[in-house]
Amino acid sequence: MRAITLLRAVARTNDRGARANALAAETGLSVATTHRILGVLAQEGLLTHDPYSKLYHLGMELSVLGAAAQEFSIRDRLRPALEQIALEVEDTIFLLIRSGNDAVCIDRVEGSYPIRTLTLDIGARRPLGIGGGGLALLAFLPDAQLEAVLAANAQRYSSYADFTVEDIRRFVFEARELGYALNNGILRPNVAAVGVPVLGADGRIVAAVSVAAIPDRLPEDRQERVAEIIAHHVQRVWGQRVWNTADGRP
Repeated sequence: MRAITLLRAVARTNDRGARANALAAETGLSVATTHRILGVLAQEGLLTHDPYSKLYHLGMELSVLGAAAQEFSIRDRLRPALEQIALEVEDTIFLLIRSGNDAVCIDRVEGSYPIRTLTLDIGARRPLGIGGGGLALLAFLPDAQLEAVLAANAQRYSSYADFTVEDIRRFVFEARELGYALNNGILRPNVAAVGVPVLGADGRIVAAVSVAAIPDRLPEDRQERVAEIIAHHVQRVWGQRVWNTADGRP
């Protein structure tokens, strides 16, 4: 409990930092105890300590833990939707989240169709913009974040069908027009995919759900219907608008 009390005290002044003596006074702990606990928290990466200014700030390990907690929350909430989508479309369903400049697969449900496209294992990473789900995660970022990701991943895209940044930007514009992302076999000729963004309460994208299948299973006249099925089941369990079919935009 004392460690949590100190973490919360640091969080309240994280913008400017906090000294050990001030934290001891605020929490009612002795200076010696405060120094000892702060030292352990800093050693574990939960806090950072500047030896010159003597200030403590929250550490990156808290962000890692927070991201892990978010991952489990998203996966648990959306798992029923993934299962319903798989039942209805009968193909493979993937759930992806953003991790830096990558898309990470955090869940997968296999459909009943005998020819399956298991293009991603759980835990697999790809550059944002690659694949149906990865493109959905990229396309619906704010423009400044989009451009930063494109710049960071520019060299990596060439490993995927010799894509250039301009190719990915074109796919992004197409996805924004439709309200969902499409991979029409351009990454792998035997795989097509539809990716739908999942938005948080603030309207920002937090995940993407994609359906992958052989191209014959996702002809042009079925793509929008699959996107609608994804959106319907995700909205039902997520409680947030996913895709407005009236204007094709999240």
